[in-house]
Amino acid sequence: MGNVLPWRSLGLLFFLFSFPVFSSTVLVLQFHNESQHTDLNWVGESIAETLRIEFSGANQIVLSRESRAEGIRRLSLKTDAAFTKGTLIKLGQLLDADYLCYGSYDVKLPPGETQLKNSTIQIATHFIDLRKMYDGADISEAGKLADLSRLEEHMAWQSLKYLDPSTDLPLSKFLTPQKFVRLEAEESYMRGLLSARGDQQQKWFTQAAVIEPHFAGPAFELGKLGLDRKDYRQALNWLGRITPSDPRYIEARFKMGLAAYGASDFSLSATYFREVAKSFPLSEVYNNLGAAESQQNIASSLEDFHHALEGDQGDPIYLFNVGAATLKNNLFDEAARYFQAVLDRDPEDNEARTLLDRASRRETSAVVGHTTLPARLKQSFDETAFRQLKAMLQSKGRV
Repeated sequence: MGNVLPWRSLGLLFFLFSFPVFSSTVLVLQFHNESQHTDLNWVGESIAETLRIEFSGANQIVLSRESRAEGIRRLSLKTDAAFTKGTLIKLGQLLDADYLCYGSYDVKLPPGETQLKNSTIQIATHFIDLRKMYDGADISEAGKLADLSRLEEHMAWQSLKYLDPSTDLPLSKFLTPQKFVRLEAEESYMRGLLSARGDQQQKWFTQAAVIEPHFAGPAFELGKLGLDRKDYRQALNWLGRITPSDPRYIEARFKMGLAAYGASDFSLSATYFREVAKSFPLSEVYNNLGAAESQQNIASSLEDFHHALEGDQGDPIYLFNVGAATLKNNLFDEAARYFQAVLDRDPEDNEARTLLDRASRRETSAVVGHTTLPARLKQSFDETAFRQLKAMLQSKGRV
């Protein structure tokens, strides 16, 4: 929670206090394959991914796959191993989780059947309440492997009733048809997630999207890949398929802001970042909004850069952008202080040094022949840390 102290603007605190969502931090592990069919190891990650997405959509604080992998690495564990309860508790405590969700599944082929998609699957989910140090709910599902997505979603619904018994979750509204995807699409998507980032992922995600065009997971990942490759129009196309009901919607809009900026559509970029700021008024969002506005010579860009800097006064990107914006307004002494602060943190920042020299020479924008100065963007925002901050303040009775 290293970002807690810097988040002290009155606007953000008001937002936190006026949005009472009581959340727990949940670590979801990959489910262990207890069958003899090793080709179905991907199912364990599929179950975990569905639970992670649905928990996040219900405003729980869900640790990312990357955080989980880092915890496993730090404890020198094998990802697909069956952990002892002691190891599970140690992992959950290492990652500061309130609840740990883990489980296993078994797959059996009916007599005379040879195709795995016609097999049956039994899934067992377990929870450990790490705050009270006792076993939580045990939840099970059984059915045809071909109905895996439906089984996963029903398990998610039951799990959410355990995590937050006060939540009103009518099953008929939770199990919407768009959540159900064909087994082949789900397998392709999971094999993409489990592949090294690059062409192989592109292949798997594209295959999943072709099989199930409404499947949000592959679209989101293809959008991220497009952004990585600077194929900004493709990124906008894929990310634009994420609907407001999907837990990934806000992150998709943030990335669409980056893609639009990369495509030099600064007006569209600012529109996306403004939308994100309504839900997550974070420094990185205001920084990028300020950058998009600055490219359009919108005066409010300086205010947005200052909003970002209020959140983390030592961040070199925020310091640089405020410096550039103040220099653009011919506030030379103030700009020089910001650029010097950047150089104090990184003496090799040649761009900051060049602009510091300009400020020291008191060169106006008219002298150098243009008014648009460079801006630096943040590539991601920390939704988990934001939710943790809300939960921490609520636990202290401040909302």
